[in-house]
Amino acid sequence: MNANMDFGILQEYVMDTNVTDINYNGQQCWIDHLKQGRFTIEPFTAHEFMNQLAFKLANRVNLAFNTSSPVVEAEFGDMRISMIHPSVCPKGLSISFRKTPATCRLIEKEMLKSGYCESWVLGFLKEAVLRNRNILVSGLPGAGKTELVKYLMQFIPPSQRVITIEDTLELRYGDLYPNKDHVSMKVSENFDYPKAIKTSLRQRPDWVCVSEVRGAEVISLMQSVSTGASLISTIHAESAAQIPQRILHMLPGLHLTDDAMRHLIYGSIDLGIHLECKASPNGIKRRIREIVAYHIDPQDQLSVLPVYNADQKGDSMFLDDLPKKGGRK
Repeated sequence: MNANMDFGILQEYVMDTNVTDINYNGQQCWIDHLKQGRFTIEPFTAHEFMNQLAFKLANRVNLAFNTSSPVVEAEFGDMRISMIHPSVCPKGLSISFRKTPATCRLIEKEMLKSGYCESWVLGFLKEAVLRNRNILVSGLPGAGKTELVKYLMQFIPPSQRVITIEDTLELRYGDLYPNKDHVSMKVSENFDYPKAIKTSLRQRPDWVCVSEVRGAEVISLMQSVSTGASLISTIHAESAAQIPQRILHMLPGLHLTDDAMRHLIYGSIDLGIHLECKASPNGIKRRIREIVAYHIDPQDQLSVLPVYNADQKGDSMFLDDLPKKGGRK
């Protein structure tokens, strides 16, 4: 929990396990609730309290919050906080809370009941993890990418060493599975993603799990895969099929040609999973929209192979139904 902080009018939402996000924009306070959807607290007049709360939070995480330092990004208990000072926010103070509890919200029975995906898909993904396939999960912010990664990581055998690399601690692998072999790395100004990934390779990893692929560190990730480590990570993309192109856009001016980079990506990543999220008065519904496999055929041609599409009726698939890649079992 959050270090006995008094969140006042927000306290019930901070304590509610169905609330995933709290966002204050200087005028309204929006709540993301798994069962009730997205709604505002009405009426909301506690603006002075929110200003006081912002400075209390800044003090608790030992960061300045003023005109010279108008942004605070920090972790507080089991929440990630982001605050923007009124001096750079014309409508007033902005605060965003993202709850990151050491729990896995995705439970198979509920996933199937809610239409998250078909039952064979869960078996397919479990097998993919057990056979050390490299997986990228895409989707817009709030789609539930981290939660799916947490769900998939439970299938990693305890004897396999997992290194998680994050800027804010959200995966909680060590808390969820304390008896598994795990090393947690937290990036900082002096220890960025590429350095963390390169360092992780000296720690005998079976898996390297990066919270989110955002930029040039993707090259280090591809290199980690080439050493034999497996990968699970998330990325912002419009579809699973667009993940390779999204990675290319992160690397302007790279010395490798686009064609060489595409071959590196298709040869390194096995599966792309795309998530979508829709909010309604009946709650927030997340689902797997599609799964694809990336393949290089014997003629050196690149292809994206459909595995699952939530909007199209298709037959169930097994991992062995996909063409072999790189001699993998």
